[in-house]
Amino acid sequence: MFEIPEITKPTIPLRRVAAIKASWKPILLNLLLPGAGYWVIGQKMRARILLCVWCLFLIMGFLQMKFGMLDGIRGGVYTPKLDPFEWLPTLGAIATAGVGPIYLLFAKLFGGAGSEPIRNLTQEYGATYVMIAGLLNWLCCFDIFDRATGRWMWRLPKDELEEIKGVTQESSEK
Repeated sequence: MFEIPEITKPTIPLRRVAAIKASWKPILLNLLLPGAGYWVIGQKMRARILLCVWCLFLIMGFLQMKFGMLDGIRGGVYTPKLDPFEWLPTLGAIATAGVGPIYLLFAKLFGGAGSEPIRNLTQEYGATYVMIAGLLNWLCCFDIFDRATGRWMWRLPKDELEEIKGVTQESSEK
């Protein structure tokens, strides 16, 4: 039912150009469709979980922003404010852009000058769900980089790393 990852011997992580070559495709795929990056590097259960959570958050955000109108005023996702520059909505837009190309659809439906991200509680929750889906995807891109380059194993606590080394030594002796 659940996939048990194969424990491999810790190796030296990839650096510089080799790290970029090993990780750019999975990261790009994950930005286009969350979960695709994990699928490419062989983490299929993580890919399914990320895609399901991402879809759930986007559906909840869409429903709350669509049907949470108050007095005909719609709420919306964060869009960058560049003229004049406002840093807080722009940071919110960067976080929300992590949902991938679907951000353009959300920005068209719920963004722009005629909307405000925080209009009432229901719409604020909707914008927050979409932003959390984006932030989750950005974090998964960092995790994919660590996994594709072999750095994830070196981020484990020392006792877990020693346990992995012990298991790999036992399996190599057999």
